[in-house]
Amino acid sequence: MIQRQSPIKQTTPLDPNAGTTYTATPLSQISNKTFGQVLVSPRLGFNYNVNGDKSLVIRGGTGIFTGKVPFAWLGYAFYNDGVGYGAYDINNRATATNNGDVLKDGARDFAFKNGQGNQTQVDVINNNFKMPQVWRSSLGVDYTTRNGYKFTVEGIYTKTINDLKFQQVNLKDSVKYFSYDVNHQMPIYLSGGATGQKINSGFSNAYMLSNTSEGYRYSLTAQISKTYPFGLNFSVAYTYGKSFDLTNGIRNSMESNWQLNQSLTPNDPKLSFSNFDIRHRLIAQIGYRKNWNKVHATTFSVVINAQSGNPFTWGFVNSTIANNPQAAGLAYIFKDEAEATKYLVDYKNAAGVTITAAQQAKDFMNFVNGDEYLSTRKGDFTERNTGRTPWNSTADLRIMHDININVGKDSYFTIHC
Repeated sequence: MIQRQSPIKQTTPLDPNAGTTYTATPLSQISNKTFGQVLVSPRLGFNYNVNGDKSLVIRGGTGIFTGKVPFAWLGYAFYNDGVGYGAYDINNRATATNNGDVLKDGARDFAFKNGQGNQTQVDVINNNFKMPQVWRSSLGVDYTTRNGYKFTVEGIYTKTINDLKFQQVNLKDSVKYFSYDVNHQMPIYLSGGATGQKINSGFSNAYMLSNTSEGYRYSLTAQISKTYPFGLNFSVAYTYGKSFDLTNGIRNSMESNWQLNQSLTPNDPKLSFSNFDIRHRLIAQIGYRKNWNKVHATTFSVVINAQSGNPFTWGFVNSTIANNPQAAGLAYIFKDEAEATKYLVDYKNAAGVTITAAQQAKDFMNFVNGDEYLSTRKGDFTERNTGRTPWNSTADLRIMHDININVGKDSYFTIHC
């Protein structure tokens, strides 16, 4: 892939403070010749029938798996190329006269003439970017008793080879820290935000897609199943697993993936629980099929799925506390009421009653002490996806009736209803 070269990008200066909180390829060194690497996905598997009668089977495998091409993110490198302009968002134009013609002037110049700041956004792909790849290994044992009960134990481990990393690389790496941040975990960018200086003033933002090798996940599953000759069958499985990554990559643009990835240092996110962290999951299925005659049969089945909640993050949304374009951040948990009182101020509620800083601090610490996770973070910051919702369960019932119609010798047509 070759992207148009932006003259502004090519002349972007180097940040003299680079490396203070993050490292990235300078914009002026992006080659725009991203692809051309050959990715191989070798795999090896085995299935060992120990006794020869399938009563005991040991199976497993290991290999490299390559993900799908992230067309949306690659497309943004063309859309926000730093040459043209991909967005126009000016409000209250109902009675105003537009300056120029968008078809003649082009979207970029038309936007500039009609109130858009003289800046564009650029999205770039790092040199030698590779498609997402993981190394996955599994090992399982199936044991079937003489009376037909099948017991299964299986473990799966996945290690990241190339995952995704999003950065905002037009952010000067000049920072300070709040007084409560004694370990300097959350940098406050002096040059970030809407009013601060940027590495290149010609760009509003510059987002980069690159790779990381950090991340892994694992799961262990135990299952029992049985099919009876009179039509009844069931299975029950329990899975325990954890998943860790730098970013979940569930959003369609580089910008939103960066802005909504909760991190103390958004350009250098730390390994934490994934959005897809399983933890505990229980799946049970029971079914029964009744053959009434050669034509009619009815199947009843129920599937129950119970999971130990979904992960979520304690933090701020649409927050600019770190003075950067990040839209979701993590929260500092005061260590006690005395510290909280230092940073809170009195305010009046809607009824005109003054709520003192001391009362707010007391309420805050009562809330913290009442939460199992937050009570362990006093004097420290929260972490991404370390909160969990309560257990959630679903049950699906299916009733199906089959009508088999003989349409010829040894041929049947089945209607499901």
